[in-house]
Amino acid sequence: MGTPTLLINAFIIILCIFFYQIFWLDKDGKEARNDVLISFLASIAIVLCMTFPFKFNSGYIYDLRLIPILLAVLYGGFRSFIFITFVFVSYRFYLGGNGVFPAVIVYFMATSITMLSQYFLSDYFKKRKILFSTLLLSLCTISFSIFALMNQMRISDKVQPGFIHFLSNYIVINILTVLLSLYLIEGMIERFKMKEKIHRTEKFIVTSELAASIAHEIRNPLTTVYGFMQMFSKNEISETQKGEYMQVILMELENTQLVINDYLSLIKPQNVVKELLDIRPIVHQVIDDILPMASLYNVKVECDIISSLYINANTVNIKRCLINIAKNGIEAMTNGGKLRINVRKVKNNIVIDIIDSGIGMSLEEIKRIAMPFYSLKEKGTGLGTMISYGIIKELNGDIEIKSEKGKGTQFSIIIPSS
Repeated sequence: MGTPTLLINAFIIILCIFFYQIFWLDKDGKEARNDVLISFLASIAIVLCMTFPFKFNSGYIYDLRLIPILLAVLYGGFRSFIFITFVFVSYRFYLGGNGVFPAVIVYFMATSITMLSQYFLSDYFKKRKILFSTLLLSLCTISFSIFALMNQMRISDKVQPGFIHFLSNYIVINILTVLLSLYLIEGMIERFKMKEKIHRTEKFIVTSELAASIAHEIRNPLTTVYGFMQMFSKNEISETQKGEYMQVILMELENTQLVINDYLSLIKPQNVVKELLDIRPIVHQVIDDILPMASLYNVKVECDIISSLYINANTVNIKRCLINIAKNGIEAMTNGGKLRINVRKVKNNIVIDIIDSGIGMSLEEIKRIAMPFYSLKEKGTGLGTMISYGIIKELNGDIEIKSEKGKGTQFSIIIPSS
């Protein structure tokens, strides 16, 4: 008797907890937004529980409203308490009946004890939150049941056995539901904290690798420069060698500057102006830029683009992206070969295929291709490819790679068309 109604209340509460996970815990939520969401979902659960109660005798309604009230105070703080107090008191007076004042008394008893315990026994409370909450809810439901029994005796001078059985079910269902609710929320919060911890660890690892890599890339040319400068200072270089050695120093310093510029482009993206671009002339400009390098490597460049295709992008960035990938393809063909650039439209995307007949890559190499300072070239930094990935990501696009060792590589750059 009345149990199905209480189970519906329990379902409402669990459903609100899952909505909490979907709308905040699975996202990067701010504290203020979290409090608002807790207050909102707790208020919905309170109102729905009180809207679908079980009524045993006049004026008293039995539901699981205390659970969302307790959860809101535990996880939402003082702002949530103010909000749900207004919602609860207003709606309970609206429903009316003899149980209004006992319900309000039990409500303030539960919320006051919870907030005082959080404030004065914070360390103890955090460690035994589930135990404390279960005991508190048990105390409140038992107190409310005593009020109901006293009211029953006042009305009919006796207590029906069925009413005692219902109150027992009422207390048990409250306890089981609050245990399940706390278990779910604590599990969600623990997973959220673990995700943040993993994210921080990953950032630390990437930063460490990046710092070590850039230190290595800069140290090598600076070591060379330092050595030559020592020789210059001790006059250990003949006049005929000074010009040659000076060229080496300038070249090493230029390499250092290139590494620093690539690094700055990676960590400090600039706001770029996008415009509607025809990809065909851009591809032809890219081919003109890479032809001298292609001739040096004995690589033939071919292009297949049928008509004008438009994207919304920045001219400089898109050219930089295509040149980076095309040059990587040329450098992969140490014994000459063919570089092919195909442009096509697939559904709502423009696909630019850059295909080389070079050394190819293994699956492991493909997975690492966009990692900082990972390069298959002897003197490469790997930042060019990573910057290219960043440029395409800014356009809500993607880069797909197909490759096989000894048979070449295909980079497919996918950009939304305009």
